[in-house]
Amino acid sequence: MSWLAVMIGGAAGCALRFAIGTWLTPSSLDFPWTTLVVNVTGSLALGFLGRYFAPPHASHSLFLLLTVGFCGGYTTFSTFTLDAFTLVERGTPLRAAIYAIASMLASYVALVAGYLAARSLRSI
Repeated sequence: MSWLAVMIGGAAGCALRFAIGTWLTPSSLDFPWTTLVVNVTGSLALGFLGRYFAPPHASHSLFLLLTVGFCGGYTTFSTFTLDAFTLVERGTPLRAAIYAIASMLASYVALVAGYLAARSLRSI
């Protein structure tokens, strides 16, 4: 059952990531906005879903579907590294550094925000 949950969540996460990429692609040519948006919102979702649906509040299968499956299929860390490398290859290492730092800091803050939001909802 766990494998099925992860596959279903992963498919949904991949589909949403593709939709966001399609929506943001025209503005992503000079800066990898799509990957940044996906990684930050994915970190927010992982922080929230991982806390709010952690067992015993939800089944282990639902937890896996939402965290490993959905968030894993949605976020794009490997694409993040490729985007940073591409910016360096294009001769814009400062832009690559800004992108890498913004991605990591914003994703961390988003994860903490999601976690705290879920914790405050669970305490109600």
